[in-house]
Amino acid sequence: MNIEGVEKKLREAQFFLNKMIEHERMAFREKERFDFYLSAFLNAGRTVDYRLRYEQAATYPTWRTGWDAKLTQLQQDLMKFMIDDRNDEVHEGGSSRTVTTENREFGAGTHKLADGTMDVTGAPEFARVTMHVPGYYFTIDGVERKATEVCGEYLALLQHMVAAFKAWP
Repeated sequence: MNIEGVEKKLREAQFFLNKMIEHERMAFREKERFDFYLSAFLNAGRTVDYRLRYEQAATYPTWRTGWDAKLTQLQQDLMKFMIDDRNDEVHEGGSSRTVTTENREFGAGTHKLADGTMDVTGAPEFARVTMHVPGYYFTIDGVERKATEVCGEYLALLQHMVAAFKAWP
């Protein structure tokens, strides 16, 4: 079975997840850029299922029903949350992700960040710098979770799904 287009979408989702993670490591962030990466990730992830439904129409829908039945409740909830969030991103006012302010502390020394290098110097008791940076979160079933971690779990689940479908007789 040829599902190269589906596998390409998985790699695309991984690419945008990596961009979100890299963005989190930056000291000076443009909040909008994270949203661009998240939107692209959500769309690539959703397209995995769409492509399988279209390209493997004779077998995938029935197989998917059986696969879904084997998921844990947490996995089912994650799939539903990400699909709903993608729909909100595309058809409503945007993703449900929230932005908070996080404090990043740096002690004395040289710190390599994704967007540069920072040197912190001074007397040991004063050689600390606190930067206020945005943190991106989803609230799932009342629990606030880091957006990149949730996206990573979702991508792993999609990768597992595609591998299981490929291995299916």
